[in-house]
Amino acid sequence: MTVGPRPRVWIPAVAAAALGARALAVGLTPGYVPRHDDHSYVQHALALADTAAYPRFSDHGHAVATAYRAPGFPMLLALVDRVLGPGLTSERAVQVVVGAVLAVLVGIVARELWGPRTALAAAALAAVSPVLVLFGASLISEPLFTALMLGALACALHARGRLPWAAAAGLLAAGAALTRPEGLAVAVGVALCAGGRRAAAVALVATLVGVTPWTIRNAEALHAFVPVSTETGNTLAGTYNAASLHDARWRDPRLSDLYPAARRAHRDDEAATDRALTHAALRFAAAHPAYVLHVAGANAMRLAGAVPASFARLSLRTVSLPVAPAGLLRGALLITTLLGLAGAGTAAARRAPPGWWLAGAVVLLAALLVNAEQRFAVPLQPFLLALAPLPFTRGT
Repeated sequence: MTVGPRPRVWIPAVAAAALGARALAVGLTPGYVPRHDDHSYVQHALALADTAAYPRFSDHGHAVATAYRAPGFPMLLALVDRVLGPGLTSERAVQVVVGAVLAVLVGIVARELWGPRTALAAAALAAVSPVLVLFGASLISEPLFTALMLGALACALHARGRLPWAAAAGLLAAGAALTRPEGLAVAVGVALCAGGRRAAAVALVATLVGVTPWTIRNAEALHAFVPVSTETGNTLAGTYNAASLHDARWRDPRLSDLYPAARRAHRDDEAATDRALTHAALRFAAAHPAYVLHVAGANAMRLAGAVPASFARLSLRTVSLPVAPAGLLRGALLITTLLGLAGAGTAAARRAPPGWWLAGAVVLLAALLVNAEQRFAVPLQPFLLALAPLPFTRGT
């Protein structure tokens, strides 16, 4: 029988450390003003809090319905605005809490996979991880997505065929999917962790039940089948285009005037624009298969921190944060990647179920093949941090 730290001891300690680290990061950035994706999330949240409906944007004098932003994170911020009043202070405070929950869940998942010593080490690393702490100071969706994904995996691993736990895992996976669209693919990995075909089926059905109301809303608002979001085309087009061939970097299709014909042909139809850009980007990728490998290789280096600190500065700027900690961010990514790879090579790592590995592969591929600004390393960190202690704990 394995003897190790008891959850009732280490969970409060990890939560306190995680809260303290994230509160410090927020306190050290009092001048934070959302300017990029974080600004968009705040605007969506304000609209939801004021009108209980997603905003409509004016395009050439027309009010256009949108589903570009997945609703999970704006809904959380809107709830905060309704309960505590609008303002960055309360919104960032909730992001601090989300980060602390994330850190604890890293340990809970590691305990389900391996043992108490590995759980404590992984959770402690997550509590003070510079990657998680720094990006947790911005109002971006990755921390919430990661926490929901980990919650789903924790419930699925604990289910061991028990249907109520499998259903809970599926609903949490739905929450992850409604926060970032790749959560739909993560849900398959979650289901595979639930223990048996019936439990897997229940988890998948629960995910579909959780996502369906938003899909119905999109059908009514956009008159198209949009399961979660219309951001796929814009995201792919920003990477798979002629302007990016030399550096495999993502560019904003609107600012760089990429695929203008596809964008202008459907300017009043967001869903049609999404489809047109998706098709154009996929055609470009099919015509340049070597470039797809170039993107994956370049993005792997960026996610691992094996690139100059200038990219870390860019990654911090694009979430409206100061660039001073760029060196710390780069070093943390590099160390976490090396430790995670070392852990992945151990015998203990092979005990992890295929579903856990599939979930990790999904979040890795989502960044490798599209955009690897280092905020997108956040969902990958729990997998690396869970693997990192294995050479020392041997999975106990």
